Amino acid sequence: MHSRYLLFGALLASGLGVMNNADAALVLTAAGTSLGFSLSTYYSEPNAYYGLLGVTTTASGNVIAASYAHDTLNLLADTDGQNASTILSSVSLAGIGSGYSVATVGGNTYFAPGFGGTYYQVNTSTLALTPLSLSTPVTPYLGLWANPVTGHLLSSSYSGLVDINPVTGAVHVITTQTGFDGVTVSPDGKTAYAELGSSNILAYDIATGTLLVTYSGNGHSPDGTGVISGGALNGDIVVNNNDGTVGLINAVTGVETIIATGGTRGDFVGPDLTNGTLFLASADQVERLGLAGATIGGGPGGNSVPEPATLSLCALGFALAARSRMKAS
Repeated sequence: MHSRYLLFGALLASGLGVMNNADAALVLTAAGTSLGFSLSTYYSEPNAYYGLLGVTTTASGNVIAASYAHDTLNLLADTDGQNASTILSSVSLAGIGSGYSVATVGGNTYFAPGFGGTYYQVNTSTLALTPLSLSTPVTPYLGLWANPVTGHLLSSSYSGLVDINPVTGAVHVITTQTGFDGVTVSPDGKTAYAELGSSNILAYDIATGTLLVTYSGNGHSPDGTGVISGGALNGDIVVNNNDGTVGLINAVTGVETIIATGGTRGDFVGPDLTNGTLFLASADQVERLGLAGATIGGGPGGNSVPEPATLSLCALGFALAARSRMKAS
């Protein structure tokens, strides 16, 4: 995402405009369908470049979303088919920073602008922002994620990849490496994943800062990531790619399977904490990715999004059994 300004300018200079592929919907591949994934459209705004970027649910079950296109923070309902006309309320982020990252943990929602500023707690009724008081000054860069196990926030910052206790303000620097994007946390709360350089996803031990493994983006320019919890794909990593695809990285083998194609430029992701689906932000809309019997990125296991009607239970059973054998080998 750190190359967004360059991409935007290049597209304008080319005369193509940023939305010449407007309203292009992701479509599951045969592999994505066979693994039990489902897709639906949560939000669409085809004439805006990232009408919504950071998305999370609140403790009350609504959605807080930051708009990059409009530099606003927005409140929406958590039902599919949303658009600019269905936004419940909105506040300007003028003077605060561009609309980027939001995350919910411990019943509270937090916001971090991109490329500067500070961290805020969001009043989920009025959308008012209250700056967090941190033990060590930390400036957000890109990417914010909630760790439900510890109640902390994981963030990419100009100080490196950091773990923030939003209640006490304590800051733990996991690594001083900077430039991370698309951060997320493992289901057990012990491992941080962060995209670096539009090419790789690095996994760190949060407590020790040890680099555990580096996953290749395989040329798809990875961005937002979310880890699966439960089922045969437990621990695998969903990746929202800049090239309009969605990948699934096997955490054991590092092999990426493309599970959806045809979208516009993918970017941040955010968990729906009410049903275990994952919001996938793209240049013109936000898709919802579900996986029957599992959670993607957080929330309760076994989301309510139905598996594709064309997939028989028999085929699903064979696919998952084969997947389990592959991961075990």
